[in-house]
Amino acid sequence: MVKSDSQFSYVHWKDLKNIEDQTVYSFGMIVQKMRTEITKLINTIGEQASSTPLTQSNFVSLKILFRLKECMVSIELLISKGLARDAAVLLTTLMELRLEMQYVSENSSSAGDWITCNRQNKKPWPVDFLIKELFPNYEDQNTERSNYKHLLQIKHSDPMGSQPSFPVRDDDFINTDKNDLAVCLFCEGSECYRTLIAASEDLSESGFNISKNRKAIEELNELKEKMQKLRISKENSVQHL
Repeated sequence: MVKSDSQFSYVHWKDLKNIEDQTVYSFGMIVQKMRTEITKLINTIGEQASSTPLTQSNFVSLKILFRLKECMVSIELLISKGLARDAAVLLTTLMELRLEMQYVSENSSSAGDWITCNRQNKKPWPVDFLIKELFPNYEDQNTERSNYKHLLQIKHSDPMGSQPSFPVRDDDFINTDKNDLAVCLFCEGSECYRTLIAASEDLSESGFNISKNRKAIEELNELKEKMQKLRISKENSVQHL
C-alpha cells in the first residue's frame, strides 16, 4: 500500500505485515534452498555450455527453470503475507510448467513445438493431453487431474476461503488457515522438485555433468518429506488430545 502526504511530494510504500508461524517458515526455508539449487543448476549448465552444445530440449529446460524460479519467488512473497489463495493460483503455473517439462524430457523431439508455441504466447499442449501421455495409470491420471482442478477452483470459487470479519480495514484479508499456507509451500516444493528432476534428466542425457546438483536437490526433497510427516504427526497428536 502507498502512503503519501497531502501534496504528494513524498510517497512511501507501506509493506504488509508478515505472518508469524514457524512451520510455514520452516517449509519456506526449504523451498528457498530449492530455488537456490535452480540457480546453481542453471549456472552449471552455463559453465559447460562451451563444451556441450545446447539442444532444443535443453533450451526448453533452461527457459522453464528460469520461469520456475521467478514464479516461486512470487509464491513465497504471497505466503509471507498470508495470501494462500493467490499463491495457490500461481501453483497452477508451476504444475503446468512441470507437466510440460516432464513431457519434453520424455519426448525431446517435441521441444520444437514448445519453442514455436512459446513465441506465439500460446500453450503447446492441453493439460489433459499431458496427463494422459505422462501417466498411463488411471489412478495417477485421476490424482493429477484432481490436483489441477482443485487449484483452478481456488482461483474461481475459493474453497480455501473463510468468512471475513467486520469492520474491515484496508490491510485486512479473509482469514487464512496456517495449514493452508504450509500446504501451498509443500506443493511448491513438490512441483519444483519434480520439474528439476525432469530438467536434469534432459540435461544429463545431453552430456552435462550435473551429478552434484542432483544430489543436492534430492537431499532437500528428503528433508521436505520428513518435515511433512512431522507436521502431520503433530496435527494428529493435537486431534487426539
